[in-house]
Amino acid sequence: MGRKELSAVLTGVRTFEVREFDIPEIGDNDALLKVEMAGVCSSDVHRYNGGKVAFPIILGHEILGRIDEIGSSAMERFKVKKGDRVVVGSGIPCGACSYCLTGNYKYCQNPWRYGTGLTTDVPPSLWGGYSQYMYLHPNSVFHKISDDVPAEAAVLAKAVIGNGIQWLRVMGEAKIGDTVVIQGTGPQGLSATIAARESGAGNIIVTGLTRDAQRLALAREYGANHTVNVEEEDVVKFVRELTGGKMADVILDVTGNTRGMVTSVDLVKKQGIVVCAGTGTKSPTPLMMDKIVLNEIRLQGVFSSDSKVTPAAVKLIESRKYPIEKMVTHKFTLHQADEAVRAVAGEIEGMYPIKAVLVP
Repeated sequence: MGRKELSAVLTGVRTFEVREFDIPEIGDNDALLKVEMAGVCSSDVHRYNGGKVAFPIILGHEILGRIDEIGSSAMERFKVKKGDRVVVGSGIPCGACSYCLTGNYKYCQNPWRYGTGLTTDVPPSLWGGYSQYMYLHPNSVFHKISDDVPAEAAVLAKAVIGNGIQWLRVMGEAKIGDTVVIQGTGPQGLSATIAARESGAGNIIVTGLTRDAQRLALAREYGANHTVNVEEEDVVKFVRELTGGKMADVILDVTGNTRGMVTSVDLVKKQGIVVCAGTGTKSPTPLMMDKIVLNEIRLQGVFSSDSKVTPAAVKLIESRKYPIEKMVTHKFTLHQADEAVRAVAGEIEGMYPIKAVLVP
């Protein structure tokens, strides 16, 4: 009789069920992951509410686990063995489209992705991190990470610390001596604070709301020189006075609010860079295009990180230079998946997670 496992399955809009699945047999080219921890992303909230998702599906694209079984060819190709601890990328690249062939696999034309794009009706069903075990396709992308790192830090390697490095350092081009403003104190904003400090930024300013006191304190611990409560202080005035009117070299907006993007254009210097990770809303963002044109501001959109920055994220986490695990403030079981997603959505009074995770 084959082995069984449990997964939290999103069966419909705002409906989770814990279901039992067969653990698949592993061939020569694939592998099986025993999930250690999975991050709960704000994009999971979107899918929970019925956005861009097919049911039934196992969510969870921020994945940490150990190789439980692996085929001999896969072991040689991936340079991992049974028992190795790995972080798994969400994409399953085809390896043949123009994006994959140019190293941009996050744009792969293959729609298969862990935790977002495959239902449990697609064999062998285990395509997401809200599970005890997960199937690893032969085209998976994953990276080894040290056993000595707390799980709460390791699980953030790909989609949090990797994003911070990609968005602030690579796309934002932050460098030694720069003045950097990070708008937003969620995991992405906090990871970008670390990336700014590692890039040698001279002034790091992080903005938040009154309720973000714990997050702003953590931003200072991660290297922010200044934190600004935008409900009590005019951040544009603050940055103008701090820089002698020059304004900031790089702005990263991860507020998820259209107002944040409008403010970003006022915060950046002439020929500066504004990086936006999206507003999470279908509402249009009103921007004064003359400010962007006449000041030659570069507006850079971002949505994910490349596998090229994941090794840097892993090394940074393994260095233990920063208490990255402090971002994880709430843990839930598979049976609490509904509560976890609603907590991240801000629907549960008294719960305001910086980062929530599932521990299967």
